[in-house]
Amino acid sequence: MTTEASRVGLHDHERFLQAYPPFSGLDARTLGALVRDLEVLYRPSGAALDVSGGLFIVRRGELSLNGEEYSEGETVGGGVRTGQARALVDTWLYVMPPEKAGQWLSNPTIQHFLTSALSSRLNQPGQSLDLSSVPVGDVMRPAELATPDMTVQQAAAKMREHRISSLMVKLEGGVFGIITDKDLRNRVLAEGLPPSTPVSQVMTVPARTLPDEQPALSALNFMFRHNIRHLPIVRGGELVGILGTADLLRLQTQGVGYVVQDLLDAEGVDELMAYARKLPEYTANLYRAGQRAEHLSRLASYAYDALYRRTLQLVEQELGPAPGPYAWVLLGSIARRESGLNPDQDHHLVIADEVHRPYFQPFARRVEDILVAAGLPACEGGIMASRHTFTLDEYIAKMREWQSVPDPQALLNVTIFFDPRVVAGDLEVRAGKAARLAAGQNPAFMAHLTRLAVGHRPPLGFRQRIRTAPDDTLDLKIQGLALIIDLARLHALRVGEQSASTFVRLKAPGESLLHPDTREDLLGAYRYLLDLRMELQMAQLTGGQPLSTRLPIDDLSGPQQVHLREIYKLIGRVQSVLAPQVGGV
Repeated sequence: MTTEASRVGLHDHERFLQAYPPFSGLDARTLGALVRDLEVLYRPSGAALDVSGGLFIVRRGELSLNGEEYSEGETVGGGVRTGQARALVDTWLYVMPPEKAGQWLSNPTIQHFLTSALSSRLNQPGQSLDLSSVPVGDVMRPAELATPDMTVQQAAAKMREHRISSLMVKLEGGVFGIITDKDLRNRVLAEGLPPSTPVSQVMTVPARTLPDEQPALSALNFMFRHNIRHLPIVRGGELVGILGTADLLRLQTQGVGYVVQDLLDAEGVDELMAYARKLPEYTANLYRAGQRAEHLSRLASYAYDALYRRTLQLVEQELGPAPGPYAWVLLGSIARRESGLNPDQDHHLVIADEVHRPYFQPFARRVEDILVAAGLPACEGGIMASRHTFTLDEYIAKMREWQSVPDPQALLNVTIFFDPRVVAGDLEVRAGKAARLAAGQNPAFMAHLTRLAVGHRPPLGFRQRIRTAPDDTLDLKIQGLALIIDLARLHALRVGEQSASTFVRLKAPGESLLHPDTREDLLGAYRYLLDLRMELQMAQLTGGQPLSTRLPIDDLSGPQQVHLREIYKLIGRVQSVLAPQVGGV
């Protein structure tokens, strides 16, 4: 049965289809030819429709098919999404009859959309270079050598000649020393040593090294963990090159790499804050240049790491050296290396001995005040070191307590404190990690945590329409990213993955309730949500608005609405599979 929808002009059909995938990916000429092969079909509410043959696009209304619902702009049929559908309301569809569908189903764009996994459909390639796939041997620079008896004046002249900031010193027994421009400044000039001082007197021995087959991302993590900026690269014990932190970061961006170095070199609090305030705009500029939010979040996290480390160093200079070892532990999105343009402070502090608490209380408050002034707001929930300082024994006890008595508050603590990453300090917290990972072997605890993960349902309401707040906004953090983070945490605990990163967790091999294909789709969905959050915050930054994760639903394009519904359906399916394992929700 046809209605007035079939009498709408040809241009309107093209304009409608241009707003939705896969047709938004067709050129104008191809789309025009496709529209000429379409028919318009009407089905009243409750009517059945066989979508096994041909191609069907919902123009207006809603269909139910195989337990899922499809609304405006969504495509079924095509030999993939097939079966007996039912119209939930009066529904108009564009139909490609079977005799004409064959040629269109072989179109690469349409075929890819219908047959590929969700993760592939959501993929939006950017221009970013992934440091996890590049060996350091491909990006290192040649190392220049000094001799132990070379004077510091000669070393400085050689650095200037080659426009470099470090020299390697080969010693007996295959050991290397290193002297940097920072050593010349802090160990020679600041100490008033003469230019004739031999390099051997001020160099660092032994220099930390890394094999040339290591990924560049591992090298960057290694350098930040050990607070070094020049990393000699070796092959079979022989020196083959050198890397700098800025060199690695500049592979992906000029901006963030420079800011990291500036943060680490900041002479005082005011200078540190000035550099830190540049981070949101630098990150936004790189997104405008084509970088994906996933890579930018990872890069920005190194800048935030540098901000934390330098802040801790400056506060120690103010208050005096720490009386004992400690570990400053990041939590939340910065710990996962997945923050947007407006991360807040989420962290706690682990100290070696209770007697050191009088020092660390004002220490933590001073660090937090500087970070607020630098643009990192305090955590609204108060999850910060000044309120959460534990001895190592207390920390381990808390991990075990939350696992043994999983009441609502304990489970909330788990979702916060089970995503940690140590950013600074010398205290060894391996025992705390072991206590946290032991939760994966506790069936009762994992059942409670699973109930929590499946209890927060995606915001799909009646007939799978996206539900919004009264102000017609959608919170991309709570109603999107957090849902996948919870599922990734479950998988990580089951397989013993230590990383806080959602990406690393979902890629971790091992037996769990999440199938590898499902985890790949969740990864694609997570990347898409990060990009959506970045686009939102870019617009807010440009418009001078406060940065948030609340997205006005009317700002979503047609393809974005389709993709978002697909993501929520995916999360809902995963939760439906997990729920029976723990007796429902």
